[in-house]
Formats: sequence, structure tokens, C-alpha cells
Amino acid sequence: MSETKPRVVIAGGSGLIGQALIERWHDQADITVLSRSAGNLPHAAVATWNPAVACEGDQDALRALADTLNGTDVLVNLAGASIADGRFDAAHRERIMQSRLDATGALVKAASLAEHPPEVWFQTSATGLYGDRGDRTLSEDASTDSDFFLSEVGRAWEAAAEPAAEFSRLITGRIGIVFAQDAEAWRKLVLPVRLFGGGPIGPGTQWWPWVHIDDVTRAIIHLTSDQEARGVYNLVAPEPARQIDITRAIAKKLRRPVWFPTPMWALRMALGGMPDMLLRPSTRAVPDRLQQSGFRFEHGTLKGAVGDLLEGNQNR
Repeated sequence: MSETKPRVVIAGGSGLIGQALIERWHDQADITVLSRSAGNLPHAAVATWNPAVACEGDQDALRALADTLNGTDVLVNLAGASIADGRFDAAHRERIMQSRLDATGALVKAASLAEHPPEVWFQTSATGLYGDRGDRTLSEDASTDSDFFLSEVGRAWEAAAEPAAEFSRLITGRIGIVFAQDAEAWRKLVLPVRLFGGGPIGPGTQWWPWVHIDDVTRAIIHLTSDQEARGVYNLVAPEPARQIDITRAIAKKLRRPVWFPTPMWALRMALGGMPDMLLRPSTRAVPDRLQQSGFRFEHGTLKGAVGDLLEGNQNR
């Protein structure tokens, strides 16, 4: 990378992780966010793009995207439709898959046209790729579950970025359930506990691969800055936890009881197929390669992470 501020391009920079990454990184990097609509973002420039059009091969769209990527030190690809924002019907599944393939395909095509493609490419993936694996501990070399939809999405998403390894140092981050004050997953966990309705979801014994938002952004910066880092990394806390233990940790901090189980049939009636994709599966992923790279977690324990998110503001 250059001795001056690195040039960073973030696709999907308006989402939860993207905004937190900009906030953490903007003092050390010149950041451009790829957005479907022009607008203003604090601490970042905005370049418009249409991933679907560019992926289909529109030369004007590809050339504009190539110009944005040319000479970039780091590309962070977070782009893709929200997984939790829907009922996992056919239309929602198609949107999840195609949005990721369009964005990644467009970036790969445009970067290959750039005179100086990105030196480092951080490709987002997710621990859903491992599927529902019970109590098995899942490091980065674990196999994936071929019958699980989110596993299919993860494999396709990662495969779409593989050509980037020909011209960039490719890093793939399989991110777990992100805990942040503004994260929908976190808010939906806290609210029933606050209202005295917290308890096991389904069996409650399923492992959830959680991670604090601060550690996600720190890990991305750490890996993209480490010249030796490449390949797949699990971006999850080193202390995986069962769903009921996460709820208990929240309840203890809020001084609430934990007693009301939520049966899966009720969740399916309310939310369609989403609970079977996001709430019921057990994925005990661990960050072996991330820790081996020298990364140190700021919020590596469940108690510490929950305390940080709830401390000092009992209205969160």
C-alpha cells in the first residue's frame, strides 16, 4: 500500500457494518462508497453504480466502475440484500442470492478492466455457509452443508469473488451474527427480555456465532493491513454461545427473568421461513485463523459484549 492515506472503496457501505467501518477508518483512509443513488455520507465520497447492469456487461457502467476502482488500495465488498428483511419465500431467496452475485460479478469484471486493480479485496461471506451443524466446532477448514439455502448462497458468493485472486490479495470474512446497538438482530433479542418475555427460541440450545460490531470493523482493518493475510477467516467471537445463554446474559444485565419459551411453530406463523434459516440452526464457528493472525478481541466474551452494548443506557 502507498505511504499516504490508503484509498478504500466500500460496496454496501450504507449498511450496518459499512457505516461502522467508515466511522472507524475515515481518519486513516480516503473512503469512497459505492451507492445505487447519489447522496451525501459523512466521512466518505459517494460513487453511483448499478450492480445488475454492470454485471450484465454494460460497457459504460463497467468503465465507470473500473475508473472508481482503479488505483484502490483496498476494496471491501459488503453489498447484498438484507437476509433478515423478508420471509424467505421464493422472491426473497432470489433477491438474497442475485444481489450478491450481481454486485460481486460487477466488481470482478470492472476490477479486471482497471489499469491498477485493488491491491486488497475483502469479500464478505457469512457463517451461514456452514449450515446447521449441532455441537460440532467449525473452524475455517470445516465442510459446508450442501442442503442449507444460506450455505448455497455463501458458496456461490465466495465463488463469484474467486477470480479476484488473480489480481488482488483476496480475503474472505465469514461474519457471524453482529451485535450492535443499531442491529435489528440485537434489538429483537433485547426487546422481549426488556418486556419480561425472554426465553429459549425453539430448543434454545443451538449455537449462535455472534460477534460485536467493534471487533468486526477492527478485524477487517487488521486483515486488510496484514500483508500475510489471505484466504478465509471466521469473523466471530472466540466464545460461541447457545441462544439461551445469550438471552440469559441480556436478562441478567437488564435484571429481568428468563422464562417464556418461543416455539418454532409460532415463529413460522409470524415470520415465514426466516426462523428456520436464522434462529434454529446451530453453528458453532470459531475464529482460529483470525486469532492466529495476531488479532486481539476487544469484546471476546459474551458478558463483556452484552455489558458494553447495554451499559449506561438502559433504553437501548
